[in-house]
Amino acid sequence: MCGRFASDWDAATIAAKFGAELSPDLPRRSWNVSPGGNIAILLEGNDGKRRLTPARWSLIPPWSPTKTLKYPTFNARIESAMEKPTFRDSALRMRAVIPASGYYEWKRKRPYFFSKPVANKPAETLWLCGLYSWWRASGTSPWELTATILTRDAVGPLAAIHDRMPVMIPESMVPDWLSKQVSSSDIFPAASSATEEEAGVLRFHEVKPLRGDGPELIERKGLSEEADGAPRDDGGSEEPGDPVSLLRQ
Repeated sequence: MCGRFASDWDAATIAAKFGAELSPDLPRRSWNVSPGGNIAILLEGNDGKRRLTPARWSLIPPWSPTKTLKYPTFNARIESAMEKPTFRDSALRMRAVIPASGYYEWKRKRPYFFSKPVANKPAETLWLCGLYSWWRASGTSPWELTATILTRDAVGPLAAIHDRMPVMIPESMVPDWLSKQVSSSDIFPAASSATEEEAGVLRFHEVKPLRGDGPELIERKGLSEEADGAPRDDGGSEEPGDPVSLLRQ
């Protein structure tokens, strides 16, 4: 799964890279983004324009009478998203990308940080695949944009920490993922396959328990404790318990 991530990247750079309009109210940089809060997502509207805009991280289907569902919706399995009522409409027509500088997973309550480091430079941005949906409490209420991050089975060394991982694609694949001209039945398998290659270049290390916010959260917990990408295998895993008319569909 993906229940916490870091968002340390330059919004103007990403907007320029994909020719996207930049929303003025994007959330601030954070190294402890959690479900229910605002995240930045990149999507393509009905007018064909791309936008980098804020969304609530926990998808709410438009038919839900309340904002609170009986089950978590900050993640959706790519294997079943097109069949599940909560995610089906979004999976068919409303795909998004969530830029991240890294994400966290837990093993026996011990958090690990996953990223794509570059020597002497900031980590490369991860392009996490997601879905979005518009929701409002009543016919007179304002529309709220909500989103979820897709996951799939973890592979390689990552599976030693958690059995699921976010679906992530190379930068070159982002336009196709966003495009409404590309069918989900084609792009979902391609994205899931691309995730295996992306996962192969990720590195991870244990970090201290996540409290507060700041770049110190992603620092390695004790350089001598474990080698990068080679955690101790002590079994098990556990996570913390823890509109715009042109865009709306």
